[in-house]
Amino acid sequence: MVSLILLIFLKHLIDLLLVSSKYYIFVGMRKNLFLSLIVSLATNIASIAFAEDSADLFFAQGNDLYTAGKYEDAIKSYKKALNLSPGNTYILYNMGNAFSNKGSYSDAIKCFNEAIDGGLVDASIYFNLGNAYNSQGETVEAVGAYKKSIKINPNDAATLHNLAMAYTPLGDLENAIKCYESAIKINPDDAGSQYNLGNIYSQMDDETAAIQCYTKTVKINPYYEKAYCNMGVSYSNLGDEDHAIDCYKKAIELNPRYARAHYNLGISFLHRNMKEGAEKCFEKVVELTPYDISAFIKIANAYGEMSNEKRQIECMKRAAELGDEDCIKWLKDKGIK
Repeated sequence: MVSLILLIFLKHLIDLLLVSSKYYIFVGMRKNLFLSLIVSLATNIASIAFAEDSADLFFAQGNDLYTAGKYEDAIKSYKKALNLSPGNTYILYNMGNAFSNKGSYSDAIKCFNEAIDGGLVDASIYFNLGNAYNSQGETVEAVGAYKKSIKINPNDAATLHNLAMAYTPLGDLENAIKCYESAIKINPDDAGSQYNLGNIYSQMDDETAAIQCYTKTVKINPYYEKAYCNMGVSYSNLGDEDHAIDCYKKAIELNPRYARAHYNLGISFLHRNMKEGAEKCFEKVVELTPYDISAFIKIANAYGEMSNEKRQIECMKRAAELGDEDCIKWLKDKGIK
């Protein structure tokens, strides 16, 4: 920002030159032209200075609005600042963050890339760029951005965590595991990385390793109901329904409206031939998710295993009412209206 003293100096310089030009007016055209150029230059410098001051004011205004969570208004202020200071990488960066927070990820990506092209090389901008790409489902691009962030700051656990998450849907589980392990090494209390690592091991059918990760997760965060629920699934896959039931009950204790835990508990009861307990769980799922087609189909299949045709048909009818074509066909094939 150009200081107020410089602005005052420029004003006095312009006034002085204007007075001087009157003195030299009869001397000749060349000196008059020279003075006109000087006056024009000084005027332009003053204009730029005032413009930079205005850009800073709009930038500061945008930051205040951003902090207040008024992202749309913040973007308007950043745009005004950018008009007065084109290509300003800091304005572009903050405007990208505002776009990301309001869910306009394409605009955010454009801002971040323009700031990077303008010379802003920082781990945080690549991290935020990766998040924007990831939010749009552009996973390959997200991986590239996170890698650049880690190259600048290799010890950032959050970036390693997000890179692992991006690797997972690409099927690169080996690199995902390495990233989660690196994140945990940096931050041993990273419950999210432990939980996701457990999910990967479960996906790889290594349920014992998965249980170890889930156990560490709930030790870090005893209120992590999803970790208890997934640990129950791993125990159930190993045939240990007793421990599975304990895990599901703990998940429900933490979140009584956790429909998935109620359903899984019902399935474990069913595996133990505890049909009455299973039916109560399924009734709870229906109560919690009255518009979930997949829930009704799963419960219908469970009732089929229990040889409870009446309840099976009720669930299939409900799924059909919600628009599931397969259920409509199933009922039609059985001659059920």
